[in-house]
Amino acid sequence: MRGSMRARAALVGILIAAAIAVPGAQAQPFAQCPPVDADKGCQFLVAITSAGPSVAQDTAQPPYETSDDSLIGVQNSSANSITALPLAAPGTSLFGFEADGICDPGTAPLLPGCVPVPGSPPGTTCGPQSLACSFPPPPSEPANYTEAGASTSLPWPNGDRQNGYEGPTSWFSGIATDTSGGTVNFSPAIPPGGSTYFSLEAPPSAAAIMVGTPTTTAPTPAKLPPAFGPKGVIRGLPPTRVCLSKRHFVIHIRRYPGISYVEAIVFLNHHTVGTVKSRGGQFSAAINLRGLPAGTFPVKMTVITTTGSIISGTRTYHTCRRKLPPSEGRARL
Repeated sequence: MRGSMRARAALVGILIAAAIAVPGAQAQPFAQCPPVDADKGCQFLVAITSAGPSVAQDTAQPPYETSDDSLIGVQNSSANSITALPLAAPGTSLFGFEADGICDPGTAPLLPGCVPVPGSPPGTTCGPQSLACSFPPPPSEPANYTEAGASTSLPWPNGDRQNGYEGPTSWFSGIATDTSGGTVNFSPAIPPGGSTYFSLEAPPSAAAIMVGTPTTTAPTPAKLPPAFGPKGVIRGLPPTRVCLSKRHFVIHIRRYPGISYVEAIVFLNHHTVGTVKSRGGQFSAAINLRGLPAGTFPVKMTVITTTGSIISGTRTYHTCRRKLPPSEGRARL
């Protein structure tokens, strides 16, 4: 199943790349980037799939400060998490930072999350082209690290000096002497299906951007909760110790952070029971024990997550005949 999930992800990534790589076909801004200054979305989008990378350009988005800086998004449609991405544009100053990054673009709209460096003079605001603002350094950026072009910026509490071109999860390293290439690092890593954004100096076109081999890690699977119990995913089950003749109850599949479901399968006495999926993605199933003869009836529930993991469990319920009142019993003698 995991192999088929990876193949499906690769196919989706290829279709996304094919859809966005056609010049003039981009009807909506690339939503991987929020609006900043003159841009409503990413000017360039790097798509990473299991088949390889591609770069698309939205020609309706100019350099965000209308001169020579680009808002760049990354969409991870591969099966692994991306921790670093080498980029280059020979003959350009792609990593030649000039104190007008996306946190200091010059004009609104400004990005949420860009803030003045702690300890800045009172009244410091984000927006004017400067080194005044940036996103906070991401977790894996080394302490006391100075980004290219940030030697005169104020240090963050951990000693990092940011240049304002970083996105909310990125920092730069390995910049070539001529500034035509470098590496964008991501912390936390971009998970499969995830995206992020940052800014660089503007390349002339999507074709000019060379994408190296991304550094990847296998995604850490979320710890699966149990089927039953206080932290179980299956809720709404009555006790199994009593007779449940004439009972009707509804099973709910509990939502958990970081876990999404693609299917829920429920059996009552080895026969499938219809499930309902709400708009919010929550599954439920109605169990009806009415009219069943006295005996034991297993209820099996299986939940399949988007990563192909399975959570399953079985509860057995007892039905019983109603005891007749003494008067009715005597009448039949």
